[in-house]
Amino acid sequence: MNSSYYEKIGSEVHCIDEEIPFKIPETWEWLRLKNCCVKEIKRGKSPKYATESSNTLVFAQKCNTKYNGIDIGLAQYLDESTLGKYSTDEYMQDDDIVINSTGTGTLGRVGLYQSSDNIKSIDIVPDSHVTVVRSYNEVDSFYLYAFMKSNQSKLEKKGEGSTNQKELKPITLKEMLVPIPSIREQERISLAIQKAFSMINTIEKSLS
Repeated sequence: MNSSYYEKIGSEVHCIDEEIPFKIPETWEWLRLKNCCVKEIKRGKSPKYATESSNTLVFAQKCNTKYNGIDIGLAQYLDESTLGKYSTDEYMQDDDIVINSTGTGTLGRVGLYQSSDNIKSIDIVPDSHVTVVRSYNEVDSFYLYAFMKSNQSKLEKKGEGSTNQKELKPITLKEMLVPIPSIREQERISLAIQKAFSMINTIEKSLS
């Protein structure tokens, strides 16, 4: 028996079958990425950098590296005279998902920021070339990261604009469909993926 998928926006109900990329179990549901988050999906602000060290860092595209995950050692310091323009929820938090939103060769790159990455243990804010996704409690952050990471090649192709000025707009990310099982199933899948990553790392180290 074929079933269709519908989305309600205000008082209107729309069939979204054409957008559904694959079938999911009946106990799962499709959610827009914007409905998986506790804060609006948006980029950071254009920063003013400090001429010397300060108590706040700026997370830039280069911090979300291609091969070495998150590298906060590449972050520069923020001029703290500009702190007034940052609201509390704009400071990066443990398990924030970060997406490079501009730049040839980095557009669409997905990373997972964890507080343990921040060896300096000071506040950090994203710059205007990075979009932050922060999931709510019923969506496991690693599960969401893993799904987005698996779609990175698709995100890379969704850039808009001229060749050297392409950008991945927040609205594009907000409308992304995510398959959501129960939180327990999300956690089980996350654990399985992390175990697989650990095994791969062990194999790679043994070969080097």
